[in-house]
Amino acid sequence: MEEVPGFYGAVKMEEFILQKIWADQDFLSDSLTTDWGQKIFVDFAGDWNISEEGPDFRNARLIIDGDLKVGDIEVHFEPQDWNRHGHHADSNYNDTILQVCLFANSSRKKIDFQKENTKLIPTLYLLPHLIRGIEEYAEAYAMEKLSGRDSCLERTIGRLGNLSNEEIRDLATQRWSAKLRFAKARLQNQSWELACHQWFLEILGYRRNKCPMARIAQRYEISEWKSGKINIEHIFHTEQGWKLRGCRPANHPRIRLGQYLELWRIRPDWIEEVMRLTREDLFDDNKRLSKTVKFWREGVLGKVFAGGKANTLFIDGVWPLLCSFSKVEGFEVWNSWPAGDYPEKFRKWAKEMGWTDQSAGKYFSNGMVQAMLESINIGDRSQVSEKGPT
Repeated sequence: MEEVPGFYGAVKMEEFILQKIWADQDFLSDSLTTDWGQKIFVDFAGDWNISEEGPDFRNARLIIDGDLKVGDIEVHFEPQDWNRHGHHADSNYNDTILQVCLFANSSRKKIDFQKENTKLIPTLYLLPHLIRGIEEYAEAYAMEKLSGRDSCLERTIGRLGNLSNEEIRDLATQRWSAKLRFAKARLQNQSWELACHQWFLEILGYRRNKCPMARIAQRYEISEWKSGKINIEHIFHTEQGWKLRGCRPANHPRIRLGQYLELWRIRPDWIEEVMRLTREDLFDDNKRLSKTVKFWREGVLGKVFAGGKANTLFIDGVWPLLCSFSKVEGFEVWNSWPAGDYPEKFRKWAKEMGWTDQSAGKYFSNGMVQAMLESINIGDRSQVSEKGPT
């Protein structure tokens, strides 16, 4: 466990999450280089060594500067952990071919990391290649744990039931502020149009296929999509790293890429149309939310995407970007917006806790989902800290 700096502030993070990022290859992999300047291609990330002593991954296959290397991978927060953990004097690590670290060497002087057999090992720094903020990787890990309700999750759900409306709103506000900061960080390095294009495709890839979708967004520029000359089959079959096992047919990346191309065909100016979401006439009466939702789904997206996915594209991507870019105060819209993609359990829990009492004018909103996610993450971090360092 370490406290690491993220886009949203300091984050307590397990090394296990770094290992999972490597296992899933959930990062941009087209320009990987070692600290020695060697180009890396990952043919096989290795067998994840969870139960035994020794390196984190065994029998990995890497092509480094054109040469095939077969051996082990060790994952750390920073390269100095190699010596701190005693790996330089441990024969179990003599087959290590690469050290993978989140952060670069914080020391100003060059350090050569060697094994017990005196051979040197190169290091890969992951941070420049991540496609999400560190908080989002931690959140994805917490979401996966929802498939089985552990004691931490039980305590979290119990705590949610005792929250006041103000506390629910506070949790949602924390999520909104974090998304704004992440959007601002993206806009510091990208134009508004490019940020929209790339983030849109990443969201269409869901968590499992964000990485290949991000690479596609970089390979094929906006002008190519707008021209209609994109070949979806070619893009899909030439891109590597797809995770398709257990993927619902409607969420297949080939389908989502086709929908994105269709959006450009029927709405070639959809990114410009997004700017019209700040029009005052969309917010001038009590029906402003339904009017804005309709304009987004039909006026901007042309009914290409169904309700749940259209909502997710808005609340997780376009709206935080737009508010950050245009300096719009958008929390109320974001908080009240219909929920996007979420675990089915969330709606059941919200009903059990009385959050969706329709007689009182309540409905299942994005703000409720965000409050649950924030509370679950808080509970997950509490459980991790009780375990002590890993």
